[in-house]
Amino acid sequence: MHTSVLQRQASHQVSIRKKVNFCLLSAITGLLLIGCSTPNEQADQNRDRVERALVSHSVHIDIGEPAVMSLPQRNVRVTEQLLYHVRLFDVRGNQLDERDEYQNLPWSEKTVTVVAGNFQTTLQTDQDGLLQLNLLNDGFLDLDYQNLRVIQLSAQVDQSSRREENILIGRDLRSKLHEAVALIYDNLEEDDVEQWAYRVQRLAELELEVESNQLENMLILLTTGDPVLQGEFIQALDVNKRP
Repeated sequence: MHTSVLQRQASHQVSIRKKVNFCLLSAITGLLLIGCSTPNEQADQNRDRVERALVSHSVHIDIGEPAVMSLPQRNVRVTEQLLYHVRLFDVRGNQLDERDEYQNLPWSEKTVTVVAGNFQTTLQTDQDGLLQLNLLNDGFLDLDYQNLRVIQLSAQVDQSSRREENILIGRDLRSKLHEAVALIYDNLEEDDVEQWAYRVQRLAELELEVESNQLENMLILLTTGDPVLQGEFIQALDVNKRP
């Protein structure tokens, strides 16, 4: 009888301890959860709300200097300009501030229309919004160089936003372009090494150093498989360069 009472008391004490431990565990867990969630919840509740509205979106074309082209190449930089109206609100929806924000971005890998008289083509900018214009590239060989006075560049965001810039073509450049096309693109196989050397030197005389160097390098590469012919070409270059 006495043993049974003691067993019941011991069992009751174990039960009480389990309940106390469970309550303590629940309380600690609750505090931890509150401690973890409260900062994020408070941050969300206290976070200001920002509204940005696009006011205008335009394109700017920088044709560089001088405005008149004296060489066939010209690097043109194109950027897009965005204007936003920004409003800042608190949690209760009260407006705290408003301002205009400007953003300039490269016109990256997008098209630019090139118009010269009746001729029209499109070029693409690189990742930095840089457009490399070269009037002696393949795409421009159908131009009427003698009557070429101006080249128009245009870029368009949408129907309501378009930008145009004009580059003037100098008289000296017009007179050089037609001759330069023949020097660069006429069939090389019909000429001997002296004629090759003449072409290179003549481009240099026309102050078209880029084209002269490119043609010289191309001919050296083409004659790599024939050392004798390559040697004759290099010798002809040296003779042609003598005063």
